[in-house]
Amino acid sequence: MLPPALGTVMNRRTMLRTTPLLALSGCVGTGGGGDGGGDDSPRVTGRSFEDTGECSDAETATADDSDGEVRIEGCVTGPNGCAVAALGSAAVGDGVLEVVVTTERDAPPDVACTEALVYRAYVATITTDGEVSSVRVVHDAPGGRETVVDTAA
Repeated sequence: MLPPALGTVMNRRTMLRTTPLLALSGCVGTGGGGDGGGDDSPRVTGRSFEDTGECSDAETATADDSDGEVRIEGCVTGPNGCAVAALGSAAVGDGVLEVVVTTERDAPPDVACTEALVYRAYVATITTDGEVSSVRVVHDAPGGRETVVDTAA
């Protein structure tokens, strides 16, 4: 028989190994259920994003939608000199493609950054498996979230 302390450690290890699996249970699978009608809304099938350097017209963007491909060019504000533009998310909901652009630090933690706001240009290309009804581009900048393009408006 194991001493009580060793038995407790082993139970704790088992619990620590299985807890992540429990957290994911129900999150994977084919789904089932529903009314059988299917979901015909487009899905994001590809994305590319590139920080293209400095820009001067902050919190602006343009979106060109053609044949399931949306090209977005814009300028987002970063909090400091180490910031680069980054794709936060891209998803379709109710036929609307929403693209969130943010910034991220592009320097090691031990490197000091200028404390001035910077304006970073970017180009994003998002592909979907169908046509979207509109495109919304949101900048998540130091001043908060701001919708900079909404083609439905």
